[in-house]
Amino acid sequence: MLSVVVGLGLVHAFTASGENHAGEIALQEVASGFSQPVYVTHAGDGSGRLFVVEKAGLIKIIHNGQTLSQPFLDIRDRVGNDGEAGMLSVAFPPDFAQNGYFFVYYNHTDKNLVPPDPRDGGNNNGYDTVVARFRVTGDSNRADPNSEERILLRNQPYANHNGGLILFGPDGRLYIGLGDGGSAHDPLNAGQDLNTWLGKILRIEVGATGTYTVPADNPFVGRSDAKPEIWDWGLRNPWRFSFDRLTGDLFIGDVGQGAREEISLHPVGQAGGLNFGWDCREGDIAHSTTAPCDGPFVEPIVAYPRSDGQSVTGGYVYRGADFPQLRGRYFFADFVQGRIWSIQRAGSGWSAKALELDTDEQIASFGEDERGELYVVAFGGTIYRLIDAAAPGPTLEESTFSASPTSAVPGDVVAYQLVLRNNGGPIDGTVQAEISVPNALTYLPQSLQATAGAVSDAAAPLLRWQGVLGAGQAVTVTYQTTLNSGASGVVTTVAQINAPNLSTLTRSAALVVRTSGGDVADPDFFLPGTQPAHMIDPIVDPTSCQSCHTTPIYGAWRGSMKSQAGRDPLFWAALHIANQDVENAGDFCLRCHTPRGWFSGRSHPADGSALESTDLVAGVACETCHRMVDPEPSGGDAAASARDAAIRSTISPTLPAGHVGSAMLILDPEDNRRGPFSISPAPPHPKATWRTELLGQGGDPVTEARVCGVCHNLDNPTLSWNPVTGRYEPNEEDAPAPSFNKGELFPIKRTFDEWLYSAYATPEGVYAPQFAGARPDGVVRTCQDCHMPRMTGIAATGGVQRDCSTNGCLPEHSFAGANTWTPQLLQDPRWRLNATGDALHLNTAIASARAMLRRAATLTIDFDPNATPKQARVRVINETGHKLPTGYPEGRRIWLNVRAYDAAGRLVFESGAYDPVTGILQQDSQLKVYEAKLGIDDGVTVTESFHFIRNNTVLKDNRIPPRGYTIAAYDQPGLRPVGAVYADNQHWDDTLYVLPNEAASVVVVLYYQTASKEYIDFLRTRGGEDGVLLGQMWDDLKSPPEVMAVAMAPMEKWFLPLIGR
Repeated sequence: MLSVVVGLGLVHAFTASGENHAGEIALQEVASGFSQPVYVTHAGDGSGRLFVVEKAGLIKIIHNGQTLSQPFLDIRDRVGNDGEAGMLSVAFPPDFAQNGYFFVYYNHTDKNLVPPDPRDGGNNNGYDTVVARFRVTGDSNRADPNSEERILLRNQPYANHNGGLILFGPDGRLYIGLGDGGSAHDPLNAGQDLNTWLGKILRIEVGATGTYTVPADNPFVGRSDAKPEIWDWGLRNPWRFSFDRLTGDLFIGDVGQGAREEISLHPVGQAGGLNFGWDCREGDIAHSTTAPCDGPFVEPIVAYPRSDGQSVTGGYVYRGADFPQLRGRYFFADFVQGRIWSIQRAGSGWSAKALELDTDEQIASFGEDERGELYVVAFGGTIYRLIDAAAPGPTLEESTFSASPTSAVPGDVVAYQLVLRNNGGPIDGTVQAEISVPNALTYLPQSLQATAGAVSDAAAPLLRWQGVLGAGQAVTVTYQTTLNSGASGVVTTVAQINAPNLSTLTRSAALVVRTSGGDVADPDFFLPGTQPAHMIDPIVDPTSCQSCHTTPIYGAWRGSMKSQAGRDPLFWAALHIANQDVENAGDFCLRCHTPRGWFSGRSHPADGSALESTDLVAGVACETCHRMVDPEPSGGDAAASARDAAIRSTISPTLPAGHVGSAMLILDPEDNRRGPFSISPAPPHPKATWRTELLGQGGDPVTEARVCGVCHNLDNPTLSWNPVTGRYEPNEEDAPAPSFNKGELFPIKRTFDEWLYSAYATPEGVYAPQFAGARPDGVVRTCQDCHMPRMTGIAATGGVQRDCSTNGCLPEHSFAGANTWTPQLLQDPRWRLNATGDALHLNTAIASARAMLRRAATLTIDFDPNATPKQARVRVINETGHKLPTGYPEGRRIWLNVRAYDAAGRLVFESGAYDPVTGILQQDSQLKVYEAKLGIDDGVTVTESFHFIRNNTVLKDNRIPPRGYTIAAYDQPGLRPVGAVYADNQHWDDTLYVLPNEAASVVVVLYYQTASKEYIDFLRTRGGEDGVLLGQMWDDLKSPPEVMAVAMAPMEKWFLPLIGR
């Protein structure tokens, strides 16, 4: 035996015979001094702790390489600890981090907790088996021994063969291993008796109150001749079993009688009820028995004779990251001989066992940590880590340190992020990092946090972190500071990183100090919700999402206007004008169009010059929605609900009750993601993804749609209602608006509220299969039902399939609207922020928008060519869940083009004529244009205006309301019609056209246009360089009207008029 010291851990390496494997297996000491340890595991709570079970009734914690002095649990007063009995395992459920409950298996000193089973033949010599639930105290490292709730009990006829492992499977059910009751040769024939739990693996569903139920898919449910809790049977003494965390396969180590030790396999997906043969079979040979042996029996994948070992210890498939050469190998051992073997898949079967190590330890168990690294429990008192001694060495060279924002003025809050990355092999021991906050900055107490390991600011301004950094692992350390007055130039903060056997690594983060007072946040544009200073983790670059989420998630989003919001040329021209009209108004615009930059503090100066290219490309980044906290309490995973409540409590002032909009959103300051499904941590997601009703499917429509309302209601925070003058007027300068309640600020657009007061925003919804995608009922209720249509298919790489039946729908992230022109502009290489690389996605988005427009309205015509006088009644029916059209009012419009022809096919009448060469919509006495027009009311005159930041009145709004419209509900600023009258429940508009007497046929086309010539001329004149270029692009391309619907009377297909044809 060769023993060497590597780094801080004692590594035992042994020469082994057998097959040659890549890698060199060794045992690295983690901690010692335990008394008869029998099990080690983790809690799955992200703490990095290891929990060591001592047979006498103690559970101890190893944290950051140190064994804590106080035990996690001490129940020695009730544990029977003779022979094979004792406390044998602990299991933490998937929701342990949320509720603090966990489970243990132990043998009680009382042999009569429950009466002996009649099938035990009067034998009552063993300590009773107890599976019990306990809970942690206020100290997460201490459990309450008096909190015991006994879940399952079994009298033991003999002192041996207790089994002893409990384990939560990948299905969330609790699996319990029980031996055959003891003695020798199974005198009770328990292994083949389905009316006893002995010799079985049980599977139960633990309840919320210390109870359990039997899953309906257990194999023997409903049978009178079998216990329903049984999952698998025919076992002698299952001493350690495990699930492959990648595949879900169940591996079982079963201790033999005197001839064979075995490893058995229950493949994932195979129904329960497998019979592994005991006591008809012992391993791969027959065993003398009086039990019925009809079978069929499942043969083991490993069976070894007593010459190799005398008591198998089941192990794990290695799925960790630190030792790639070991992945996929199942490691197991023999308690008596101390040997460790491995097997791996070979074709459709398994390789022969290969001896990896021949130790002098009694190996009581294996265990996994949260990262899938393997540990070995030596009964003599030491916990080892199983390692590959030939693995490459660690490297921290790709660690980074950065400030956000990268420039600031005195008084600004600056967040720092140190990312420690180990792109090599494992580090033997603890990594330490120290950050010295310079005098120009003041550390914000208690802001120091890390995704793993331990932090300390006790010596601030010296900040410290220490922890374990495995192979391929990254840990993010964050903290916040304020920039002190008098600071100037560049402020540099230095971080030093130290790891065993590595040279000290230095990283620095630079902060540029600005002096322009105009660059700081303007209180005139303050809106409630999460502020940049609140953010700990920045919004991640969405390009990181495309590695897993391709079409229809990332690809569809990439072509959408959500993705391209930061590169929209109309936006940049309008922003230039807004900054001219009102100082720092651009900050208000950037809040919605580049939230990644805004929340990182890069919206100052308000012209967007401090934004990074990634901010612009990100647009409305994925995490803008997927870290969003519902402003109103709603359902979801318990962890999300608790976290959301805590975050809401920190927001001051609170968001206005019953009103969302203007990017008054609440984000989780940390990178805790939310969505419609609960997803366990999976790279590159740093943490589990929580399910919330805000981002859900099929719940309350108002809750789900609120995520859209955050930006699709828009108020001007500088204009408040004055009841004395009866108009919206500017607020006091350098002060926030006095109220953010609905109606108190001038409404620029009200798309969300239009929906909110419609028939769509109800549990019944509206039957509209043209929008419903794969929804089987064809009913739409929420914004997402139309603009993120439900589909079936692959949601992410790795085969995450959504079927709209058993596991939810796949929401397509196309966000299809009506804009077909801007995606074309973005492909013009002349535009400074062009997206030519996204051409495929943009063209797909154009096609989606055109399809959406064709579904948005129904057009009918009532015309009698024989009637006198000649008239045509045209009806436009709004099929959407909001006004038609909706959204940003400037330049956006729908109109009717009506043409009448005589019997010879000659044009005799036209209303709504559009010149595709000049881009001018010609005025006529019967022209019908559906649009909203805003203006400026100074108390003396009212003027129509495109100055959106100064507009304070609505001059026209004849847009068609949605189904469910009522006059009372829409009698609000920004909702009520202006210049039009709609009756309750009227979601259509009729227009009567007077035609010449010679009219014999009529053709009507409903057109939509993103931007009118009048609006583009306004931007061209006042929008700076971006406006000039936009005007040039308009001259080349115009904003081509899109056909929404066509109607003819009588039906004559050759009368179809297309503009420009």
